Amino acid sequence: MSLPVKDLKALSKIKHYYGFKYVLNPAVNERILEKLQLEKIYCDRARWKVLDLYPGPSQQPAIFYNRFKPGQYAIMESRPDFLEHLSVEFAQSPLEIYNKDPYEWSSYVDLIDRSRAFVPEKQPLDHINNKFLCLANLTNTGQEGLLMQWYACIGNRNWIQRFGRVKMLLWVPTSAAVKLLALPGSISRSKCSVVREAFTETKLVATSDTKEISQFDNSVMHANDPIIFSNKDVWPSREKGISLLEVDPKIHDIDLYNWEYVTKHLLILRKTPLLDALDSLGHGGKDYFKAKIENKELLNKTPGDLTNEEFIYITGLFANWPFKPDIYVDFVDIYQEESVM
Repeated sequence: MSLPVKDLKALSKIKHYYGFKYVLNPAVNERILEKLQLEKIYCDRARWKVLDLYPGPSQQPAIFYNRFKPGQYAIMESRPDFLEHLSVEFAQSPLEIYNKDPYEWSSYVDLIDRSRAFVPEKQPLDHINNKFLCLANLTNTGQEGLLMQWYACIGNRNWIQRFGRVKMLLWVPTSAAVKLLALPGSISRSKCSVVREAFTETKLVATSDTKEISQFDNSVMHANDPIIFSNKDVWPSREKGISLLEVDPKIHDIDLYNWEYVTKHLLILRKTPLLDALDSLGHGGKDYFKAKIENKELLNKTPGDLTNEEFIYITGLFANWPFKPDIYVDFVDIYQEESVM
């Protein structure tokens, strides 16, 4: 069966959008699915499970289901106005609607482990899981913390990432996409872009035509060639834009505890020459790393200039430091942090 696809005029009548934004032009959503070419990965559609988080008015789920007809399509939504809309539009449809909050860890435990209503296939890490896909809308600016928790889960291989390398398609504020995709040396480079680089291959699939797109690095725009759509196709339409990210988890063997300590402390001083910033890793750090780092030009960089490989290299030296501090008793001086302005 094909699901009804309501347009912006009909869906804009939903009273509350709870600070989230959605693309409500079917043509744009179809173009995005065409660009993604998901059919190349998810060949066995009968065994393909899709988990959609914060789907809101659910134009995208309807278009997605009509195009691919996966074996199971589960929606996790707890906001009252959207739940009421879903219960009317999709009550007798193949979409499975679960009144659960995607923010809560217990929602996934209940859905997957307790009720076993939605149990993805666990696959090895040598490929992207080709039976499980996650979609989500995190366009409320208050959800950036949750977005970074999900990226951390990719690194830790927990949450839904315990089922293998699970691809995620994430709608986020364009401002968040700019920060995540910032390259070494960029003014927007921060811990979130270092996490993104370490644990994922993240692509910019689509973005609305607001002024914020000028903040993306030119090389990011060139490499990703995103679909640029009118912000008038977004509801509620505001000055700030939204972007779609395609997130593919990487295989990694990073020493997570030491890496977390090193990146956190160094990026507090992201504009400071590395030679001076290294003392933030522990007493005597400057002398230890100066002696151990083979490429002395690295010491002239700032933490904001460092690549993923360079952070991993420094982490390895830190792990072997006989006098490194106890990373489990960590204290960061908040007054040490540089201004981000």
